[in-house]
This record gives sequence, structure tokens and C-alpha cells, in this order.
Amino acid sequence: MSVAKHRLKEPRFSNTELTVQALAKRRANAQLLCVPWRRFYRAYEEYPRWQAFALWSRSVMAAEGRPSSELLKALRVRCPGFVDDVASPREPELLAFQLLEWVHNQRFGYAKRQGWLDALTFYGIRHPRSRVVWEYWEHCETEWNKKMPTSVPTFDKWWRATLRWDICDKTSSLEAARVVNSYLDWEALGFWLRPLFRTGLVLPRHVTSEIECKFPSISKFEGSSSGENRQARSIMLRRVMKWGKDDCLSRANEAGWLDLLLEQVGLHPWHVRMQAYAKHFARERTRTPALPYPSFHQWERAAERFVKADSSLAPHKTLRR
Repeated sequence: MSVAKHRLKEPRFSNTELTVQALAKRRANAQLLCVPWRRFYRAYEEYPRWQAFALWSRSVMAAEGRPSSELLKALRVRCPGFVDDVASPREPELLAFQLLEWVHNQRFGYAKRQGWLDALTFYGIRHPRSRVVWEYWEHCETEWNKKMPTSVPTFDKWWRATLRWDICDKTSSLEAARVVNSYLDWEALGFWLRPLFRTGLVLPRHVTSEIECKFPSISKFEGSSSGENRQARSIMLRRVMKWGKDDCLSRANEAGWLDLLLEQVGLHPWHVRMQAYAKHFARERTRTPALPYPSFHQWERAAERFVKADSSLAPHKTLRR
């Protein structure tokens, strides 16, 4: 099932705005492929909480009318030096902006120095948890404008409430992230198998063993029958992928958030990275078809380590693990 065919209805943008978005995405993707995945992933998973902290700080200041003692305490604990380095802003919006700028320079300064901060911010704000943070913040702004709470919640309490909030009134960010990750696992399996299934070679035993382990309800793939002809192998691949995708997508479809799921898959940096590595892997297999075919685990680890030099990132150097 194509991700592109199942998008949520997107707002209309001018040609200039679309061009800027396309350029930002191209630069983010170039940077994404120049840093090992695990290094990027750690920052990517951390980013939504900082986005939440900035928005919570903005809401607290708007509610209190000034940086209260509790807010200043939270800032000093989580952002050492921020209160001393930044002049006290009068507008909540300015506080949030300055705070995120501090986070980018201090907490994620290594990403900036290594040349992939644009990729982190581009995908960080598209993380399911970042998306729900913005939705919950907008909800709080609306409710607090109607009636102020008797006590402003601490950040930890506000963050926990955020994680329980549904994305687009469909599902929680935690559930969305879980299902997105399951979908990406099946997508990785397809990328791993596709070059092998398109050849006329008999499937290696370690490959058939992994397939049988992952798909016990599908007919066994044993002996030479697994490599009868290209058409049969293509059908086999489609059956394997359909089994996995149906398992991941059926629950989301029944719950009414299939479009949301597929949209988030398309916005996930691992989806982008796997596509790039799959093309590289297919080219390498064409050049050296006699090499032993990797296991699924080996393929995934290679995709994580994969880096690609990009002159547009100069003077930064390509990062290797």
C-alpha cells in the first residue's frame, strides 16, 4: 500500500511556500544521510520533550503575566545558564523562541557543529509526540483563555497529560508511534528481500529460515521450489509483505486513523533512510552478486551505519560511526 496515496488532507500553500518546503526537505534528507542512524535517533527521540518544554514555558508565562518564580526555577534546572544569558522577555512567544534557540545551540549543539541540526529540527517537529504537543498546547491555550486553572501544572504533569492526548482525536501519540514502528519493521523486511527475490537464485537457507520464523501461517519456503522463476518469487514477496502490512494496518484502519498512520510513516526519518540505503544496497548487489546475502539483522545494522557524503554540507565532513 502506497504511503503517498493515503495522505491526510493538507492545507494549501503558495508555489513559493511549496518550493521552500521542498528545499528544506531536500537539505534535511541530505543531512540525515550524513550521520549514523543511532546518533540521529537519540536526538530525534529527545527533541519532542524540549519542544514541549518551550510551549509549556510560553503558556505559564502567558498565564502568570510574567516569568514566575516556579518558571524561573524550572528554567534554571533544565537549562543551566539560560536565565542568566538571555534578557528577560516580555512576550511569551519571545520566551519560547529564545528557549528553543538555546536548546538548539546548547543541548543539540553537537548536531549543529556536525552539520545535521536542520535535519533534526525538520523531523523533530514532525515526530508524533511533537505533533501532539502542539495540539495539546493549542487546547490548553483555548481552555485557559476561557478559565484559568486554579494552579498552573508543573512541566512533568503537563507532559504526562500531553502523552495521553489523542492526535487529531484519533489515537494517542504513544500508540501511533508504536504502530508506525511496526509498519517500518515490515517495510525494512521488504527492502531486505526485494533484491534477492528479483534474481533467479535459490533463496539461501538463512533467508528461508527467517521467513518461516516470521510467517508461520504462510506456506513453507523450502528447497529449490523457492526459486522456481521470477514471477513465482514476485508473488511470494507480495504475499509476505501483504501479511505483514495487513497485520500492522488493519487495526489502524478499523479505528479510523489509517491515513494518519501512513502520513506519519512518510514523515519518519527511518523511512527516508531505508529507502536511500535500499537503493545503495541494490546497486551493490548488482556489482557483486557473488557475495553472501546478509541476514535481516545484518541488513538493518548496515542501514543504520550507512552515511553518504554531500558537498552541500561543506565545510562539515561526512560522519562515520
